[in-house]
Amino acid sequence: MDFKQQATSILEKYLTEWKNDPIRMGSGYHYELSYATMLHKFEKELLALSTGKVPKSKNLKKNSKPGLE
Repeated sequence: MDFKQQATSILEKYLTEWKNDPIRMGSGYHYELSYATMLHKFEKELLALSTGKVPKSKNLKKNSKPGLE
């Protein structure tokens, strides 16, 4: 699966989770809060997907080139 397909599947997962949440329709505040939270989770996972595996060791991080491998 390429990056675009993985990103699409992640977005679909979060959108269906958000759509099925009954709290979001409580008020305008809850709607916007749940939407912003859902987008934040998506962006965080998308960033992790785009950077790839980052080594845990601080010394290996210095030599890491995730996009150039």
